[in-house]
Amino acid sequence: MTGIVIVVHAPLGTAMRESVRHVLGDTTDVLAVHDIQPEDLPDDLVPQVLQDILRVNKGQGVLVLTDLIGATPANIAKRAVADAQASGVQCCVLAGLNTPMLLRALTYRNLSLAETREKALAGGVQGCLRVD
Repeated sequence: MTGIVIVVHAPLGTAMRESVRHVLGDTTDVLAVHDIQPEDLPDDLVPQVLQDILRVNKGQGVLVLTDLIGATPANIAKRAVADAQASGVQCCVLAGLNTPMLLRALTYRNLSLAETREKALAGGVQGCLRVD
């Protein structure tokens, strides 16, 4: 089962977790959330994110989801993933987190990391449509 870690600008992570609870129920066994505050220092948070990557890793790897590529949460995620990979944990980062992406990742977490990643990415893209 693929673990999932969210590293985003506060309070998006908490809101996403609550949305997931509303739709899917409790997923705390495979989902960890980090809401990055404006005053947070990346050097202080990379070890915390790494610890959660290791905690949710069930042997099939970990998908780390972030909101904005190049922003502080994404940079923290990239550093934590690099540290996890150096420890032998299979993991990767996707940016552009939205609700369809997260729900798709959780729904398909029983697949391999590569398959979960692709399902999540497709869900994120396909979830953006013009409605009117």
